[in-house]
Amino acid sequence: MKRFFTLKEIEGVIVHDVYLKKEAARRAEAFEYLADPAAAAGFIGGETIDPPPVRCDWMMKKELFPQVECYVLFSRRDDELPSSLRILFAGERAAEVKGEDLAVSAIAVINHLIRFIRLSNPGRMLPEICAVV
Repeated sequence: MKRFFTLKEIEGVIVHDVYLKKEAARRAEAFEYLADPAAAAGFIGGETIDPPPVRCDWMMKKELFPQVECYVLFSRRDDELPSSLRILFAGERAAEVKGEDLAVSAIAVINHLIRFIRLSNPGRMLPEICAVV
């Protein structure tokens, strides 16, 4: 089974990990409006992972660089918890990339997914972040 890593596990420094988690949380609500994760994955040049090997509603993969993969995991809100957007990394060369570069690249992937959400929901009131990115 593939081994997934958080940015903190790769880098050992928490600054970029905290930044990435904060930015993912800021964007999570927008993903409640994503009706077709497979189409969104295609939009970013990625693919969905079905079934996800970790607990979430859906998971998609985007190769950032050769042998460096970014995984976007989304869990819908429920009665107890808000929406959750997590980012994991994998690949033989993931540890060779600087944490700042991984964080910025992952946020770019998320932002591109939000563009898909905006385009696929014309005329619908979306969270403010959808107008920002």
